[in-house]
Amino acid sequence: MRTVRTVILITLIALPVLAEPGDPVRLFREPDGSPGKIHRLGLEDKKLHLMDGFFYNENYFFIAITDEGYYGYVNLLVSNTGLEEHQPALSFTIVTPDRERLVTDMDYSASDLQSAKDHFELRIKDNYFKETDQGHKLSIGHDDMGMELDFKNEVQGFVLGDGKAVFGSSGEKFFYINYPGPRPVVSGHFIVKGEKVPVKGWGYIDHSLSNSNPADFQEVWHNIKFHSGDYTVLVSSFTTPEKYERDFSFGVITDDEKVLCSFTDVRVKEENVKTDPESGKPYPAKVRYELAGDDCSASAEIDTSQITEKFDVLAKLDKRWYGRPVKAAINAFIAKPWYYRAVAPVTFKLNVHGEKTETTGKAFNEIIYTN
Repeated sequence: MRTVRTVILITLIALPVLAEPGDPVRLFREPDGSPGKIHRLGLEDKKLHLMDGFFYNENYFFIAITDEGYYGYVNLLVSNTGLEEHQPALSFTIVTPDRERLVTDMDYSASDLQSAKDHFELRIKDNYFKETDQGHKLSIGHDDMGMELDFKNEVQGFVLGDGKAVFGSSGEKFFYINYPGPRPVVSGHFIVKGEKVPVKGWGYIDHSLSNSNPADFQEVWHNIKFHSGDYTVLVSSFTTPEKYERDFSFGVITDDEKVLCSFTDVRVKEENVKTDPESGKPYPAKVRYELAGDDCSASAEIDTSQITEKFDVLAKLDKRWYGRPVKAAINAFIAKPWYYRAVAPVTFKLNVHGEKTETTGKAFNEIIYTN
């Protein structure tokens, strides 16, 4: 049954989507159509937005970066593209200081998913993600590999405008995102090969939702997560097919207490681009980010030449007998999605309400090819 649904998904992705050049893209608006403002998250923003439709996908993403050189990240996904509607899955990765990459994927039944009604808490069997008085708590995995983490918010969770990037004139196709943890202090432990590894560092949480075929409006993602003692800068940007009038972009600057500025004018420039021999994708040795707003701006250039993670997004299909032919079909006729991460020191030049400053820290840079 899963194989049948997967083949249907492949067929739908492969179908051409008719649209006029210059199809509109609307980013993060208020109900009256004006540019979005920063809003605190309410309970309904944090909870699952369960929807019908084959392409419904909702994701909670977490990352924890330790002072000792470990980092780990989690995708908690609920989707209609599996065996059942609203089927949950967990995927988490722990990367050791010597860059060993340890990945765990866990699939569940829709009946394993539980969501509280009067507060924010999600449970998938013995795994849970919930709100606490100070932020959020995450408990996932098992005796050999897992995470027990507390995310203490320094900056309150927020959404920009209605949280939506809307693609096309009909208004039906959208990508939604909010930020439950833009700048948390993280503590707890990873479980690595049966051993507890203490976690002390910083992190990030976002919550996203899409109701449409992502291959229709996403091409190449650039994301950067930057943290210093004084500031956080978060950027997410992806190119869109030529039929759309603009790309998707979002950026935000916070201090250690609040959001200072938000941006939908984000420009990403790749430099010293070479072809990666394994994936065949063009990969830059440097990426420049520029954010522009009415009274704020930011810029930085990050060295991405030292790749800390590189992998085939569809590699886990190789683990299942029915997945191998599915992957071969996708690779041959549709796409070869790949993921890259570089971790490097960086200096951000900031202009916040007329005050110019520079801040240095560690940045996590992602480049994701969806096709």
